[in-house]
Amino acid sequence: MTVDASVHLTYVVTWQEISDGLKIQMRHSQVGRWCYRILWGLVAFLVLVTAANVVTRGVDAVGVGAWRLVLIACLSLVAVRWLMALALLGYARHLGEHQVTVDDSGIRTISERHTNDTGWKFYGRCVEDRRVFVLLTPDVWGTGVLILPKRGLDAPQDSERLRELFARHIAAA
Repeated sequence: MTVDASVHLTYVVTWQEISDGLKIQMRHSQVGRWCYRILWGLVAFLVLVTAANVVTRGVDAVGVGAWRLVLIACLSLVAVRWLMALALLGYARHLGEHQVTVDDSGIRTISERHTNDTGWKFYGRCVEDRRVFVLLTPDVWGTGVLILPKRGLDAPQDSERLRELFARHIAAA
């Protein structure tokens, strides 16, 4: 008798889960980390220039355009990920409810409008958050992303079985 080592998830994706997945992608891909550093560097530079201008010339010397630029740079750090998550949410909702099966052969995703089978060699690593498991491709961009919400698991002990499957197969790939 064989033991069924598969793990099943059933869920409709939420905005928060997509946002968490994008945040993880940004932090765990080489290019994502550099882009994030560049954005923070730009914001720090703009704030420093504006602060120096205020100290040397006074608040009236800094034009409205400069304040807008600093505000836009600061908001873009947060808003870019939120807007991307919102755009992806529309696509995920179009697909409908997701039924995912993870087993030794790979990952099978079935939705109302799409079916996909992915082998283990496609993904290079798995990162876990308190809400989601995120599988990333090994390329520098980390472009291939699969977000698996923990709330979609059939049973609480499936979380540990899923970790074991990821550890066994992603490390081997």
